[in-house]
Amino acid sequence: MTMKINDTTAAATPKYRQVFDYLAEAIEAGVFVPDRRMPSERRLAEELAVNVATVRRAFRDLIAGGIVEKRVGDGTYVLPRPVWESENRVNLILSNYEGSVQRELAKLMVEESRRGGFQCRIFYAGMVDWVMQLRTFIQFRQPTVILGDTLVGPEAIREMAKTPELFVVIANRLDHLGIPSVCGNDYTGIAMLVDHLRSRGHSRIGLVYNNTGLPVENIEVAVWKSCCPGASDHRLEFRANVPPGEHPAEFAYSCVLRNLSASGATALITLDDELAIGALTAAAELGIPVPEKLALVSMGDSVLARFANPPLTGLNPNLGEHLRQALDLLRRNRERRFGLELLRLVEPTLVERRSTMKFQEIVC
Repeated sequence: MTMKINDTTAAATPKYRQVFDYLAEAIEAGVFVPDRRMPSERRLAEELAVNVATVRRAFRDLIAGGIVEKRVGDGTYVLPRPVWESENRVNLILSNYEGSVQRELAKLMVEESRRGGFQCRIFYAGMVDWVMQLRTFIQFRQPTVILGDTLVGPEAIREMAKTPELFVVIANRLDHLGIPSVCGNDYTGIAMLVDHLRSRGHSRIGLVYNNTGLPVENIEVAVWKSCCPGASDHRLEFRANVPPGEHPAEFAYSCVLRNLSASGATALITLDDELAIGALTAAAELGIPVPEKLALVSMGDSVLARFANPPLTGLNPNLGEHLRQALDLLRRNRERRFGLELLRLVEPTLVERRSTMKFQEIVC
């Protein structure tokens, strides 16, 4: 195989992508074979008339996909084909912001792989390298489960849409774009939280959310507005405006600290446990104790919620079932890729704790 990279071609496709495509095609064609050292980065750079950094970037994505490996002091080698082409292997992609959901999903994936007898690889990706990793998974047809947070932008969606049978997004809904998705039943979940708070006598129920614009968050906000009679009051809407990759707690803290007193809210729903911790801290600083003067519930049931002070009432999203459904959906869609199933919903469970109990109940 020969390849020439010129500036005209590169204007449409970055050079590192052209080098990646060349290396991937060469591996699949048997030009580079397992257990035989590949040409050095410098030699490839000279042959392809690019700089070494461009070749190194292309190799990085092949290494991330488990296609090649670097052996210290020896060189770069293609891994045996069964390692990266196994029908019995699944990737799990998490954002490199490690929150409680990411940690729990990684643990559950390892447990499911042991139980199901398949191999799993867990990747922590950033926005910059994520799309190229996707290209690796597509090129070598690797089934992949993705946590549908800020990683899933327009470019990633376009890539996944090329071979949707290889992907399932969890905790977000992209089924309307043809991407198989597993998501909590947010219609039921938000309604359960609102009903619980109203049974405690609350009518001014605020919502604290990241304001990412993701489809699943938009659905949650819409359901809250439809369930709460007072939701038309914009003061009950607490937009934390969390930037991608940042921890939500500090932004929720600042937002609630600025706006809670003027809102007249007697209860808050937060859309994840990190937001809840920020809101809880802000309420304490304002002298508004939970649950005596403010009820607080969260869309989550992580360690943060269980060991907060007070422990938080919330929804257990059943992440284990999310993952099991995602793995089953991958299997089903790979077998029937011309009739894809695009959506499965997982029912949450309400877990009551002290953050919504009446003061009299706490002291009794």
